[in-house]
Amino acid sequence: MAHLSIFFGVLLFHGVHGLTGKRGIAYNNNNPSGNAVYANLFKGKSKVSWGYDWGYPSWSLDSSFEFVPMLWGLPNGPDADWTAAVQTPGTLNILGFNEPDLTYDASSNILPEKAARGYLTYMQPFAGTVRIGSPSVLWNNVGSSSGGAYDTATWTQYFLGNCTGCHLDFAAIHYYQDCVTPDGQNGAIWFEGNVTNAHDVLGLPIWVTEFECYGSEEQQIAFLDQALPWLDSQDYVERYAYFGAFPDFLINADGTALSDLGDTYAST
Repeated sequence: MAHLSIFFGVLLFHGVHGLTGKRGIAYNNNNPSGNAVYANLFKGKSKVSWGYDWGYPSWSLDSSFEFVPMLWGLPNGPDADWTAAVQTPGTLNILGFNEPDLTYDASSNILPEKAARGYLTYMQPFAGTVRIGSPSVLWNNVGSSSGGAYDTATWTQYFLGNCTGCHLDFAAIHYYQDCVTPDGQNGAIWFEGNVTNAHDVLGLPIWVTEFECYGSEEQQIAFLDQALPWLDSQDYVERYAYFGAFPDFLINADGTALSDLGDTYAST
């Protein structure tokens, strides 16, 4: 089993196993069917191999995809449902806290020390049986962070410093930025630089579990036309998921088929 062990902030990489293809789907069950109906529109698209929904269960994600459960935030105590999800046959990888480095309402907003204790309690027991991802942080964040005026990289350093003995196989990051920057720069180049920086700083294989560029559908398609081949060519990028399987994003406005953007994501 591949693994990355962390002792006193030192990263030791021992290989990569237990993976299917790179391209995945971020989805939820907030739709009229109350299940993974939008994600399942990608069934049969050979480049799309896995999915996650910021939690568990999978809401009937088609069995052709690998489902990756996530522990979104800190439980209040022992969580039998989380244990059952991780131990479900076919679970190979697990994701941790969602944007704990941020303070807005939809983030898990956890101080690094508490996040580290949570990992030791709820993630570390599964080391060696599944592959474990780091907390999913917004790597392009440069503003105020959870608990103080420090950025994501600093939050992550504090987390690792407190998570002595933690076992991590990969780092999960998010990215949101303009398709074309205000000064006219190519957003795909900016994105590639952020992903490269995360790998350089953390020394871990990278999962980009959320990313999106802000712009028209035409601009987003141009972004993906450049970014997807680059992601596929980087050995250290294990997986990625563009945001997301929702109407007016990768799904058309009616929720009945892939949008033009979704077709680009599925086929480029």
